[in-house]
Amino acid sequence: MDLQNCLEIPKNHRTYLSITMQVLEDTILEVERTLTNDADCSKIMTETLNDISHCEKTLILQHIAEIKKLISHIAIKLKLEKQLRKTRNAILGSMTVQRINLEEIKSKKLSGYGSMPDQLKEYLDPQVDRIINLIEEICKILRSEKVKEFKGK
Repeated sequence: MDLQNCLEIPKNHRTYLSITMQVLEDTILEVERTLTNDADCSKIMTETLNDISHCEKTLILQHIAEIKKLISHIAIKLKLEKQLRKTRNAILGSMTVQRINLEEIKSKKLSGYGSMPDQLKEYLDPQVDRIINLIEEICKILRSEKVKEFKGK
């Protein structure tokens, strides 16, 4: 698109529109990934049942392609800001949230949902602590300059 055809809009509007388009793009890419890769993918804690027909999938993917084109057109026409997402920061953010979530399922917090059997306390807390320790190790790796340097060589 010719930059002469771009619209000048206030920075506040540009910022809000940029964020909205980024969230929309993330959502449609997640739907696209689900339809193309994960439709039959089951995990440890989730079983996925692909209940979308080939015809539905094809139509949805066509609409997603059109949405992507429109996002691109809007981004160029309005000179929207492209976000820089570093993988390291995204993982650190996710791990921090999960660490907080895990603290909430320790026996001390779960007792708010009713009396906890001793067996559950004895089993669950060490397991949760181990997962938290592993998450902390992941975060240490991501924060470590030595590991970054090693990976770069």
